[in-house]
Amino acid sequence: MEIKNILQKELSNLQNYTHKSIMISTTAKHALAFRVLPRRTISRMSMACFMINDKNSLEETLSFFDGEVDYIYIDIEQKQDLNLFKTARETIKKSKIETVKPNDITVESCDLLIRYFLNDDLYDKKVIVIGTGNLASKIATRLAERQAHVYIKGRNNEKEITVTEALNIFLPKHTPIIKTMNQIQETEKVDVVISFLSGQLTNEETIFPVIGENSFIIDGGINNFSNDFIQHMLSVNINITRLDTRIALPYQFLSTHDHIHTFFKEVYGQAFIKGVPVVAGGYIGADGTVIVDNIKHPNQVIGIADGLGGVKVSEQLSEADRSRIYEIKKVISTSN
Repeated sequence: MEIKNILQKELSNLQNYTHKSIMISTTAKHALAFRVLPRRTISRMSMACFMINDKNSLEETLSFFDGEVDYIYIDIEQKQDLNLFKTARETIKKSKIETVKPNDITVESCDLLIRYFLNDDLYDKKVIVIGTGNLASKIATRLAERQAHVYIKGRNNEKEITVTEALNIFLPKHTPIIKTMNQIQETEKVDVVISFLSGQLTNEETIFPVIGENSFIIDGGINNFSNDFIQHMLSVNINITRLDTRIALPYQFLSTHDHIHTFFKEVYGQAFIKGVPVVAGGYIGADGTVIVDNIKHPNQVIGIADGLGGVKVSEQLSEADRSRIYEIKKVISTSN
């Protein structure tokens, strides 16, 4: 089927929804030039998804949907020589371009899946993370911060040591340190095994001793485990799951959420109210500026800025400072 017919089919499905969008991503692995991925829907928004690794296919897809959809989500992580964002910026004239980081969505999905499975209690749980790359390092850090005992398994012990030492440098002080897998006792059974490899795990037998009847195995890299391994896990009723990144779909839409738009339009910034300088939303004000909770519709006075990013204590307030606070509180009271 020609690409144009495929695109028309996806557009026809999108017409059934109030808000329409498409998502274009790529992969670091060898892949087809053009591939349709599973559709995604949330509330009244539907998204047609494509994996594109060819510039001509990319330009044709972008041109076809430009103006037909509200948003075009572009994978900003450059995994191939093809720069999706650069091409989209040059091609799109009508639809709104939004960048996304699929790796972050993958980590969020994995985190949510584990929290669901463990009833949001990772304290003292044992987790093996297979891999030493981007995704593996991110999820290892995330789970260690959730007070799990994390063990990293790489392709060789040298890589494991390098990554664990690097990650432990910036973990919070009292967080359980991340260790290499050879530091786990063979008699211990782990709660979770996560694989984030770019290919299939070659020495699966090394993790058999630590897998127990209650272990939860996640294939995050997709096809990381052999057919024999999967069949064996299923035969002994071990829960093995392929990670579905639709779990964290709302995270992808965060930049277009009403709350975010409202924050930047009404909460964040600096302004003058009745001639009094005010700031809100973390905006650092000059000495004497009144800090409020909302720049457009303030309901609370936080204090007076000290010009250094902090808030003056009561003893530091001048008469002019107190006068400004009084004026803003009077505006708030009148508005309410």
